[in-house]
Amino acid sequence: MYDTLSSAFTDALKREGKVITAYSNNTPYNVLFRKNNDTNQLIDRLTIFYSAGCGIHAGQLLTYGNKHFLVLNQETPESNVYYKSNLIETNAVINMITNAGEINMPVYAYDIADGLGQQNNVMSIISGNIHIIAEPNSIIKSLAINNQFDACGRHWKINNIISKDNIINLYCEVDATTAHTYTVTVTANDSYHRGESAQLTAVAKQDDTVVNASLVWTSSDISLATVDNTGLVNFLADGNVTITATWESQNVSDTKTIAITEPDTYSLSITADDTYSTSDTPTLTANAQKKGTADSTATITWNSSDTSIATIDSTGKVTFLKAGNVTFTATWTEQDKTATVTVSVTQSVLAGTCFITHNNGTEYSTTTASSLHYGYGSSKPFNALFKDTNGNILTTVTPVWSVSDLSGITNADITMANVDGYPLRITITLKNNSSIANSTFKLNLTTIDGAYGSYSIPLSVSF
Repeated sequence: MYDTLSSAFTDALKREGKVITAYSNNTPYNVLFRKNNDTNQLIDRLTIFYSAGCGIHAGQLLTYGNKHFLVLNQETPESNVYYKSNLIETNAVINMITNAGEINMPVYAYDIADGLGQQNNVMSIISGNIHIIAEPNSIIKSLAINNQFDACGRHWKINNIISKDNIINLYCEVDATTAHTYTVTVTANDSYHRGESAQLTAVAKQDDTVVNASLVWTSSDISLATVDNTGLVNFLADGNVTITATWESQNVSDTKTIAITEPDTYSLSITADDTYSTSDTPTLTANAQKKGTADSTATITWNSSDTSIATIDSTGKVTFLKAGNVTFTATWTEQDKTATVTVSVTQSVLAGTCFITHNNGTEYSTTTASSLHYGYGSSKPFNALFKDTNGNILTTVTPVWSVSDLSGITNADITMANVDGYPLRITITLKNNSSIANSTFKLNLTTIDGAYGSYSIPLSVSF
């Protein structure tokens, strides 16, 4: 008998079963619905049948579709196969603000009595009582006598709380407390660019108290902008769109009309010549533009790809050091945009001439080798002489010395040293070894930029 009934009930669930969920945690239950004959009645009652032990119990708040139902009872199971319960659709919502949070709980309200106003020439008295039944969940259990809430369009005070048959009974009376003022304020910029996203905020208040309310966000045109349930907006196309935040339980909202515009465009270029000489000292110009118009607020930084060829300072002024190719980079700091230009640097026309001289000022020959006779620890001085194009002797030019064309001798055998107090003089000391006798090399003079040409003299070594 049990197996037959169980099989028949299981088959019925498969054919006709519907899923109803617990309001508190969305637990699903498979049930059979039987609608009572409530034609022309304001109360919507249902009967459900469900497997024994599935978890449904008296006093539970269940959700089906967009409606909520309170389980009024739980009848004896048929041979431990299934239970039967009667449901009543909720017809009210308890709303109250507590600890800056919002409570919205579906309940069933009935027995509204003395809800009429009594008025004479002196005063008006509004009274009324209400009896509410609700699921004994943590929210309802947190209520206490003298707590106040809104429901059915009125403001109520709890006079008594009774728990019976696993259902909470609230006995309340109309409270004369002045109605609260509820507001929502949306904060956003007046305009955003197409392709941008923005997190809009909305503040819900009861009077002057900020409430952590549940808000519903909507867009007037989802082809222009979409908004999610947190207020995050994606702007899709140019135009004007209105974003609305609604506090549904209080039926208040706020809107913000936003203009969606073309994104800003930024460009950066450098004004420079293709070639320069080492004597040039140009100041390069970076052209920063926003939407085709010069942006004078742009912060520009400069960089040289090879500081041995050219350096550039923060203003764009360039100092060329030698011939070669160099790339300058300008960076627009605020927009992280860069521009580059590559220039060719040539050696400038000589600013003068240079010579290697004896201590008495006589110039060494550039063709006839001068003989260097070395004893133990002896050194030989050489002097640099610079003249400008007018033949004037210059004393502030820095010489650059080197040796080349080594024969019978190596760089390791030669020591060149500056002379303290004589910036235009060096001394050459050779290794005191007869193995380098009769060797030859050249001593060369120039400057770092080559502006004074070069001068070389041949030298031969003897002991």
